[in-house]
Amino acid sequence: MVDHRLPTRLVYLDNLKVVLIAVIIALHAVLGYAGIVEAWTYSELREVTLNPALEMTLLVLVSPFGFFLIALLFLVAGLLTPPSYDRKGARRFVTDRLLRLGVPFVVYVFVVQPSLVYAVAHPLGHAPGSFWDEYLGAERQIDTGPLWFVGVLLIYSLGYAVWRRRGSAHRAARGITLKTLTLTALVVAPLSFAVRLVYPYGSESGFSDLNLWEWPACVAVFALGIAGSRDGWREVVPADIARRSRVVTLLAAGAMAALLLLAGALDAVEEVLGGLHWLGGLFAVVEAILTVFGSVWLLSVAQHRLARQYRWSPALSRSAYAAFMLQTVFLLALAVVLRPVDLPAEVKAPIVAVGGIGASFGAAWLLIKKVPGVSRIL
Repeated sequence: MVDHRLPTRLVYLDNLKVVLIAVIIALHAVLGYAGIVEAWTYSELREVTLNPALEMTLLVLVSPFGFFLIALLFLVAGLLTPPSYDRKGARRFVTDRLLRLGVPFVVYVFVVQPSLVYAVAHPLGHAPGSFWDEYLGAERQIDTGPLWFVGVLLIYSLGYAVWRRRGSAHRAARGITLKTLTLTALVVAPLSFAVRLVYPYGSESGFSDLNLWEWPACVAVFALGIAGSRDGWREVVPADIARRSRVVTLLAAGAMAALLLLAGALDAVEEVLGGLHWLGGLFAVVEAILTVFGSVWLLSVAQHRLARQYRWSPALSRSAYAAFMLQTVFLLALAVVLRPVDLPAEVKAPIVAVGGIGASFGAAWLLIKKVPGVSRIL
């Protein structure tokens, strides 16, 4: 029997955090050598490119599940936000979020990311000007890198604090049902389509570069997490909802794979990612379903499959947030080291992925343990 009473820490959440961040680091490593979608810092600097057939295979088979990885992080964040607010109170909650989210975001976005990009791009001729000339890049915008998630979560967290201060959390609300999830997806789809008329999926999102094209889904699952926290979802997602979410997710994943194959055959990838086109509308609908139902299903899977305390769990869990912040340093460093080596992208990408995961978590642990004050923030 599994005791679902809420402990001080939920083991499955610690393990899930490690798995998600490791997968995200690996995906970024592979995206560094991708040509179909240039969605990572090294993509525009790559010296070799993955085979187009392999890229399309990965896009069709892997990306449907990749759509709800970040959504799952926002769902978990939503689950943990109400108890954190209840425990700390409004002032301490806001102070803590500004310290743990705001400080790393500002340091990374305004110091680390531009310095890293310039250090790699300038010698390769991609940033020929001075550091200050290239500070905002060719797009003249702030480059948030992977820390866009931290910046957006800070905005959502502060919004939640305002909502709580207004007493909105005490209003009567019904529990989450399958109908709730369906209605959520139906709201997310048209909003995502509308946003992507201006900011296509994967594009630069204005001066802030905070992935505005992903906001409707992120807000929705964050709100679901908050509601689920009230309904006991931190401990267990109701079996019926979990089972139905799995079925819907697998069907939607198949639909997404078919849609991506069709887009490739029609040479209409850009129309899928955004614009006034039926493919863009269909993509928004399927992606909304994947995001909502997929994140709920994966949460349930984690609760049943990752509830075991491993010997490595505490150390890796404690290092996960810092590893997420450090990933760009090691992914770029490994890519640059391998750059003169005559190897295909199919070999370099997994080397960078495995090395990036190990180096990011290892350095994060040392940083937290050895540098005074870091543990308070990371």
